[in-house]
Amino acid sequence: MVTPDSSRAVEADRRLLETLQRVLTIQELDVRGALTAACTQVAVALDADKVDAFLYEADGEALVALGTSDTEVGRRQHQIGMDHQPLANGGVAVRVFRSGEAYRTGRADQDSDQLQGMVEGLGVRSEISVPLEVNGERRGVLSAVSLQPDFFSAADLQFLAAVAGWIAIVGHRGELFEQATRDAARRGRREAAHELTKLTNRQREIAIAIAEGLTNEDIAERLVLVPGTVANHVENILARLALRNRTQIGVWAVEHGLYSSDQDQDQRVDESGDAGGWLGLSIKPRSVAHGTQHVNASVDHS
Repeated sequence: MVTPDSSRAVEADRRLLETLQRVLTIQELDVRGALTAACTQVAVALDADKVDAFLYEADGEALVALGTSDTEVGRRQHQIGMDHQPLANGGVAVRVFRSGEAYRTGRADQDSDQLQGMVEGLGVRSEISVPLEVNGERRGVLSAVSLQPDFFSAADLQFLAAVAGWIAIVGHRGELFEQATRDAARRGRREAAHELTKLTNRQREIAIAIAEGLTNEDIAERLVLVPGTVANHVENILARLALRNRTQIGVWAVEHGLYSSDQDQDQRVDESGDAGGWLGLSIKPRSVAHGTQHVNASVDHS
């Protein structure tokens, strides 16, 4: 026999399972994107006006909503600055974060712990909040609010507590992804810097000129050298970089930020006042027009 209580339990389990399935299939990898998607899914399940994933940021001693449901109240919260809540200002989210205890009210306007911005700025009347923990470490707070009084039930609070652990995992995954991205970028910069040290300043100047499409004679004129010296430098560049021809030298110069299009180079001049100064080079202005710039594919041994 199906009783009302058993029917409600089945419905609660179904809601939790469906929400967890949606949370676990979130495609966003960055912290904000992943938490925003997760909060939006929870808002739909609870029919809440706003759901936030507040994470603690030590530098600012504050809880910051790195994830907020894509709802009208969620957007308004960011507009009035309630997405950033310093611990010193108190409030329900701060209380839950510090105590680790869940919170539920249907009369937020009668709770002295509620921040004025939540009650008056957003019109919040009901709220449920639970701590967010990763590997036993309290990292923030998951909160859902409604503009209607007495909106959330005890079952809703249990639901929020159940999904909080999974949302914390999604957020932590985003943190790991962003850290891995930063580490890869640092490795890339170190590797690029190491590559640049394989050439002398003069050889870098010649590599840039090759990327412009200049011949050895053109380069010699620009750098006040004899063509034979330029040819020797070209051979040394090929050997040091393990390249086969001038085209590869030109590509290498572009890939390592030594040369870019006219538009990009003009922008660097506007920003720095010196087209070559940011490289520490001393390229002299071209004295001969050579038409459209391109990478010369032939090897010039002259």
